Amino acid sequence: MLSGLLMVLAAYLVGSISTGYILVYFTRGIDIRATGSGSSGARNVGRVLGRWGFYLTLLGDILKGMLVVFVAELFDHPPLLIGAAAVAVIVGHIWPLWLRFRGGKGIATSLGVFAALDYTLLVLGGGVMLLVYLLSRNFLVSWGTAFLLLPLLTCILGYPVHISVSLVFAVAAVLYAHKTNISAAFTSSV
Repeated sequence: MLSGLLMVLAAYLVGSISTGYILVYFTRGIDIRATGSGSSGARNVGRVLGRWGFYLTLLGDILKGMLVVFVAELFDHPPLLIGAAAVAVIVGHIWPLWLRFRGGKGIATSLGVFAALDYTLLVLGGGVMLLVYLLSRNFLVSWGTAFLLLPLLTCILGYPVHISVSLVFAVAAVLYAHKTNISAAFTSSV
């Protein structure tokens, strides 16, 4: 029990290590959250540092999501605890302790988690996203739809329960982190 709680806490703390914040702070001496969108995620880092900053941040955030799931599996934790650690790393990325709970928006870390839990989640989510994008020509709508449908699709397709349950919480956290973007998209389309 205690080792499980420590695993989830450690996952949150790993998620709180902000690749984008560290990269921009050490190369430009500024707080990335004070520029652009105010996020420490890859897209905002790309605005400040260019493509190399975007890709390095993307890679770092994906890898921390994967790392947490792989370590939880390595220590043979029960599936629901692995799912809880997966959600904790995403929550840590979005609301990092060290940065006063203002981090990224969780997309890249979620991709790492999905890849580590079951790589077919990336294929499934990517397929939905591509289909919706081809129909709507709107990136926000396409990834939002893919994120919303992924937990439902995992239930329908018979994925293990811990994956479906952890996806529900992960998706809720990511969508909440994007609430301003989603609200603006609906306001501008009305």
